[in-house]
Amino acid sequence: PYWNTCELSCPPCCAAMSPPRMRAIVGLSCVGAAFAAPRACSGDACPADELLDGISALQTAIPFDPAMLKHAALKHPPPQGYLTNNFTARPARSSAPRGAPFLGNKGGALDPHEEGKLLIEEDGVLKTYYLPGATIEDDGKTVKFTPPLRFYLMKEPTTDYSDAAKFYKPIFPGKTFTVDMKLENVGCGCNVNFYLVDMPVAEAGKDNDHYCDGQCFDGLGCCAEFDMNEGNNAVQQITNHACTRDYDGHPDWACHKWGEPEVKMSPWEFSGGRGHTIDGNKPFTFSQQFKMTDGQLQVITTITQGAAKVEKTMGPSAQLQAMLTGGSLLNGMAFVTGYWTAPDMNWLDGDVCGGGTERCSEAPAYISNWRITTDSPAPPAPPKPEPNPEPNPGPAPSGEGSYKCCYGGASCNAKGHWCNEEEHCTGSCGGQWTKV
Repeated sequence: PYWNTCELSCPPCCAAMSPPRMRAIVGLSCVGAAFAAPRACSGDACPADELLDGISALQTAIPFDPAMLKHAALKHPPPQGYLTNNFTARPARSSAPRGAPFLGNKGGALDPHEEGKLLIEEDGVLKTYYLPGATIEDDGKTVKFTPPLRFYLMKEPTTDYSDAAKFYKPIFPGKTFTVDMKLENVGCGCNVNFYLVDMPVAEAGKDNDHYCDGQCFDGLGCCAEFDMNEGNNAVQQITNHACTRDYDGHPDWACHKWGEPEVKMSPWEFSGGRGHTIDGNKPFTFSQQFKMTDGQLQVITTITQGAAKVEKTMGPSAQLQAMLTGGSLLNGMAFVTGYWTAPDMNWLDGDVCGGGTERCSEAPAYISNWRITTDSPAPPAPPKPEPNPEPNPGPAPSGEGSYKCCYGGASCNAKGHWCNEEEHCTGSCGGQWTKV
């Protein structure tokens, strides 16, 4: 009931507002003397620097916690564009690795109930894959998650995570991934997720599963990581962790530990209970399109619930492009999914849950009806080359040369890659047919 063009747009308007209104926003009485030049508001939004200046001036007069501003914004969400996270320091991610892998009790052999047989609909056809150790319900269509395990999507029921050929690694560019999610009571401190990493690495690591990710934890591998989704019933977040080793201010980072770009649903777009576009306590559909345009990647994430819809777009950007080519999105990455908890999950859900110690409910989460669809007609499979008994005719005539599929002139596909045919390169691969 408190939001209008003057409230929470520019703090220098404080002096023009009655104390009850200011108290409704920040829990303080308004002190006009805190501002050098009180003035009336104009427009519907406030630049981040004015918001920072206003908070700083107010804090000079009265001790002030910006989290109070967030808390009030959650009680009375403003129109989109009024409030951003720019005025608070970015919290560090949890230092805890993401759960533990399922390794089984018999080496590589699994009991039938441990196989994790999962049906994924790919372009209308149900195909069988495995999440070893996962609880699968609904005749293979639903995964029930409880902490603390993480699971790997495999072509066969095995816990031999050293063999890359045994992983099912979807190639997502040009495709859309969709699931139905139920996160009722999966609240603060909980993290239900699915993401992509460039595993397996050569070393087994402390978890004995050849795991790696963009956080580069001690005892685990370090590699590119794309978080398709992390969240609970209070928030949903998508984060890109490329590994370009050129991060200003962080010379020790091989990969971008914080993530760049990062897309997060705002509290008024997604959170538990009424008053949000998407109610995180009710079932919703999560869809993520990996759209290729002129060789550039955009990741478009859409959450729907009945007629309600929230859409977020990531990219194009240099770091996302690095994930496409320097990471392995074009060639396929290991698909990891799980549910972990931490008392310092505030980097994920602090906008709703605050900055204190968190305790996850450990309520079960459900992800159902897994599907992958091709955004354009599926390209034909490349023909197998026929043996040629004829001798090599010799060098190509003058003016001809070798060609590869390249992207923005910065990187090209390796020899033998499926995109290294002109029809595929300029079609579904979204590249440029380039003489090298």
